[in-house]
Amino acid sequence: MFTKSRPWPIIIVVLATFLGLTVGNAFLPGQPLMSRDADGPVILLQQSEIAFAAGNLPPVHGWVADRQTHDFRRAAIAHGIDPPAIWVRYRFDGSVAADRSVSLICDFIRENFTVYFNGTDIARTRHSRTDLGFDWVKPRQISLPAALLRPGSNELIFHIESRAGVPLAIGMIGLGSDETIQGHFNRQIFFNSTAPEIINGILLVLTCGSLAAWSVRPKADVFCWLGLLGIVWYFRNLHYYIDAPPFENDLFWALTTDSVFVLMALIFAFAATFFDLRAAQRMIGWVTAMAALGIVVRHALVAAGQSDVPSFLTTVPIIVANTVILARAVWRQRRTENILMLIAVIAAFAFAFHDLLLVSQGTGLVPFQLQSFGSLLVFSAFGFALGRRMLEALAMNEDVNMTLERRMAVATLQLERSEEQRRALVVASAVENERERMMREIHDGIGSNLITALAVAEKQQQSPGTIATLRRSITDLRIGVDSLEPINGDVGALLANLRHRMEREVRDAGLSFVWKVEATPPLPWLDPVGALHLLRILQETIGNVLNHAGAQRVEVVCAPHERCGESGVIIILTDDGCGFDSGVVSRGRGLSNMKARAEALSATFGCETRIGDGTRISIWLPLEAPRSGPRRPD
Repeated sequence: MFTKSRPWPIIIVVLATFLGLTVGNAFLPGQPLMSRDADGPVILLQQSEIAFAAGNLPPVHGWVADRQTHDFRRAAIAHGIDPPAIWVRYRFDGSVAADRSVSLICDFIRENFTVYFNGTDIARTRHSRTDLGFDWVKPRQISLPAALLRPGSNELIFHIESRAGVPLAIGMIGLGSDETIQGHFNRQIFFNSTAPEIINGILLVLTCGSLAAWSVRPKADVFCWLGLLGIVWYFRNLHYYIDAPPFENDLFWALTTDSVFVLMALIFAFAATFFDLRAAQRMIGWVTAMAALGIVVRHALVAAGQSDVPSFLTTVPIIVANTVILARAVWRQRRTENILMLIAVIAAFAFAFHDLLLVSQGTGLVPFQLQSFGSLLVFSAFGFALGRRMLEALAMNEDVNMTLERRMAVATLQLERSEEQRRALVVASAVENERERMMREIHDGIGSNLITALAVAEKQQQSPGTIATLRRSITDLRIGVDSLEPINGDVGALLANLRHRMEREVRDAGLSFVWKVEATPPLPWLDPVGALHLLRILQETIGNVLNHAGAQRVEVVCAPHERCGESGVIIILTDDGCGFDSGVVSRGRGLSNMKARAEALSATFGCETRIGDGTRISIWLPLEAPRSGPRRPD
């Protein structure tokens, strides 16, 4: 679709303006035709008189003023001349020569002709009235003999004749110096013959490419239709530059003329497939039937000795209707390539009707046939569309590749993470297996021996100190084993195990054991090593209360607690014992060991005590994984 950001409208306007000015300057009628030529202008001779007379000599009487009716064939038949023939006379002033050689140029004369200059036969076609030649599509340059040139009025007479059913027409006649006419002649030869030959060469390559693409992608019907269109168009363009076809002239002319109807059907079939119309099959059926009807009507008219022009006019309704359908399809999908293709299709049909007018009436916007250029427009529009779609496909492919690369990167990262998790699971499984093995060994080995020793000591009534030591050893062992059990960072469960192991010992000592444990968030970073550190701190604290405090009551509090804006869990053990002087360094290592274990946990350890007022031990554990290095006491 055309947008402000795209240069196509500007490019099309510039090219159209340039082409219009070029064609207008080179070919359109005017007086003079080329006023800037160094060798003088080209004077356009206006047709003045016509005559209908039998014989091969110019008539003396019967000349009438031309009424700008170019249907010479019908007029000749109306005068009883059939096969039709006409005499066309031009007059010009000899001063146009100005002591220079003079030539005339005619863009085309259809069909056979003889030229008389001041009553003398100076040029004629090489074939007879019964011979159907193809050189009439090319311009004619005829030098006027200087010996026949008169100072005053000069007379040019054209005798044009054709077979029955063949149009009778003459194009524009220009007069000027040999050099000036030669320049115009060369340009017209290029557009009438050389350019169609070049276009046909390009067309052949593009057609072969289309058929090759269709052979690779048989489901891409658009390449098939384009290949067929190229084949027919190539054959149609042959008559622009082939004077003598390789087989019988009449057959060649019939085939090239009938190919116009086939071209119409193939253009619409290709366009319907290109625009992906829902009613493509119906449109192809319509145009195929209309093309067949046009061919039948044309041959019927030729067989009856009539002009075949009406047969081409029968295609006008179907062309208009299908063009409207294509325009509606383009309006729904206003893409640049669709718009260009629609313009190319419309131009191809406009060129066809221009050529029909030119060959039948002798008049047109330009003095050469344009249908071969229509093939170049259609193939160029398709080439643009194909190139654009290829670029879009490449861009889409790049996007897909980038998306796949991103997905591959994500998948690789996920795979790496999965591998890390797998390795972690392997390690965790190995650690778990080793933990279970150690727990079994401790339970079956050291634990069993301690229990046996305790039983023997009690049976032999050993000293109470020995029995108490054995019991504490068993409790220490069980607490150590409990630390190896996976608790998933649940501090409450860890404290519950500690209470289960030590509550009997505390109550046997005559102390009341008070637990105030609230629901706390889990600490994912608390591994078995950290759990053992925490249990040893609490065990050491309770042991100090039992052995030194002389307390009656021990209270354990566990609750969520925020410290310095950071969430965590706090554990507080409070007793109502005698306390101690924190300013006096004890010779024991209990308090320093607790601090060292707290530092290993990156926990915050606190101890508050006064003589006669009990002791308060606090441990604050962060909710998130602790940073490296010990935490300072709060």
